[in-house]
Amino acid sequence: MSFNPLFVDQAPLHLKYRKDIDGLRALAVLLVVIYHAFPNWAHGGFIGVDIFFVISGYLITSIILDGLADKTFSLVDFYCKRIIRIFPALILVLACSIGLGWFMLYPAELQLLGKHLLSAVGFFSNFTYLSEAGYFDSRAVEKPLLHLWSLAIEEQFYLIWPILLCFLYKLRSRSPSSLGFSLRGYLLLLIACSFAWNMHLIHVNKSAAFFLPFSRFWELLVGALLAHVFSSDQSGSRGGDGISSWGLRLQTIAENTLFRQLVSFLGLTCLVVGVMVIYPRSLFPGWLALLPVVGAALILYGGEKTWINRYLLSNRFMVAIGLISYPLYLWHWALLSFAQIWGPIFIEQRLLIVGLSLMFSWLTYRLIEKPLRNRQFIRKKSSVLIGLMIAILAVGFILTSNGFSERGVNTLSQFEQSAQDGSDGGFVIQGCGLSDLAFKEYFAGCFEDRREPAKFALVGDSKAMALFPGLVRSSQAGGRWLTIYGPGGDKAIMPYLSDSRADVKPSQSTYTDQAIKQVSKNSQVKVVALAFSSKGVMTTDVDSLYKGEHQAQAIQGLDAIVAKLVESRKQVVLIVDNPTLALPQDCFHRKLGISWLDQFEKIDPRCSMTYEKHTQMTAKYLEVLNAVAKKYPGQVRVFDSGPILCDVQNNICSYQKDGRKMYSYTDHISDYAAGRVGEVLNHQLVDSSR
Repeated sequence: MSFNPLFVDQAPLHLKYRKDIDGLRALAVLLVVIYHAFPNWAHGGFIGVDIFFVISGYLITSIILDGLADKTFSLVDFYCKRIIRIFPALILVLACSIGLGWFMLYPAELQLLGKHLLSAVGFFSNFTYLSEAGYFDSRAVEKPLLHLWSLAIEEQFYLIWPILLCFLYKLRSRSPSSLGFSLRGYLLLLIACSFAWNMHLIHVNKSAAFFLPFSRFWELLVGALLAHVFSSDQSGSRGGDGISSWGLRLQTIAENTLFRQLVSFLGLTCLVVGVMVIYPRSLFPGWLALLPVVGAALILYGGEKTWINRYLLSNRFMVAIGLISYPLYLWHWALLSFAQIWGPIFIEQRLLIVGLSLMFSWLTYRLIEKPLRNRQFIRKKSSVLIGLMIAILAVGFILTSNGFSERGVNTLSQFEQSAQDGSDGGFVIQGCGLSDLAFKEYFAGCFEDRREPAKFALVGDSKAMALFPGLVRSSQAGGRWLTIYGPGGDKAIMPYLSDSRADVKPSQSTYTDQAIKQVSKNSQVKVVALAFSSKGVMTTDVDSLYKGEHQAQAIQGLDAIVAKLVESRKQVVLIVDNPTLALPQDCFHRKLGISWLDQFEKIDPRCSMTYEKHTQMTAKYLEVLNAVAKKYPGQVRVFDSGPILCDVQNNICSYQKDGRKMYSYTDHISDYAAGRVGEVLNHQLVDSSR
């Protein structure tokens, strides 16, 4: 391993094709496909994207260093070649997504697809999805272009890195002593800065660390560093100028066959361990991202002659998958997403979709990508591709402004539409009876009924957010509502106060503290209803929604909220969380006007359970709520929504009741169900206040 200056002024180091790199591509894309199609088979399979980042950084930097070394590098030609490599398959998948979206999506969904098209064409999808829900959010599957966030990061890297390398090269040529660092030194500095930013963000905003380019660039830069190491090794082997005796000894070790075998084996071990220990809920990227990044880099460094690279990665199957890895990455998620928008799909359908993805990817490679990958007319071909991408951009703009409600899917009677029942009726305005207007923009949700001052207040997490419209719609004069809620994220409202938990810092429940404080000071509010996910109260060390909490302390935390409200002379209602069933999208299929699809009725067995089983599952949770209520007789009551949401007479809790959809997303009740609960709760509260 040589320690040459920034660039070596020697013969060009033409990039040699390595089958094992295509094999590593195959491993990366197969991990991603398996994770998306069969998540229980490889819960850490999404690290395949990190492997892609390392490969991309390595190949792109090798190409640039090659061109700079023999003085043939052109930024214009570089970007034209990137366009020819990236655009054809992307344009095809985007066009097909538009067609499927037109056929399957509701107006609001089609408009959202238009928004995602714009960000895909502009290669800023990572920023778009950061502003929405996270990559691992339960509704992420309903975004057919979500996977393009990683392509956006690569393109953002390609936009910056070639220009920076050219700048450093020219600067070095004019004044060899002006840089101070070798290229390797600058690379190490950039990697350290990007990785440090990643480590900072992972504890501040996990989604930002996942999606933002500067917290991910270190992964591509590790590949770039490896490319420079290889170029230095090759140049050093031809001349050896500038290599110290220490450097020569390191180079001798690095060229040892056994050493390379060990390096490659260690790299594969890192990848295997990464798939096993990394979960969607892990703090990722963070330190854990070192496993796939270092693993991929070690495999690349091991070289094509090692056993793993030669026999595992360079076999015909892996090379074939590697050649179609890019279109396969594009196709598989788009098809899976649209299939799951249609409704629940099971292993047979998932296998079929993976098969279709492989077929479409092979056809894309053979009929579109490969014919374009020659060195003729690269600027003309790139101009045509840019024109086609502009056409996609224009379609995206049209879709963002018009959901085209006259399409067939909107004229069919859809079960999903039964979930809507008028929302808040248009009676809700911003504001929640704050005693201090400085907190006007403080909470995630701060709303009230505009018809008259609120007598009742609802405080909680996303369960309160789902319930509030139904409470407003079914309320009566003299019994209006306001709400303060925090449905997770940075402004989450949790079921405890910061001074009631020994293992919780004040910063972790500051929104809860302020919400209870503001409601307590509101003299017009007589009753405060608390609606929290049962997981926030019945937390355990093994499976906790809020990490580090113990169940006893969670219960004490809830009791502390109730005590503070009672002290403020408020009546308190503890709303029992609703039954938890399968995800709503796994319980019915969207009608598309195609008989053989519309007649498919297989759903997840967890879409219903007996009411008896529900009561057994929630017995301890109800016991806790009743125990808290008994401490404050006449001031605190428990309101159980189970008998309203379930069909008690027929002993069934289901995703539907009386032909209406009872859940909107995950385990959150629908607008219709919220109204049913609101009718009963409003009636009880008004009667008790008379």
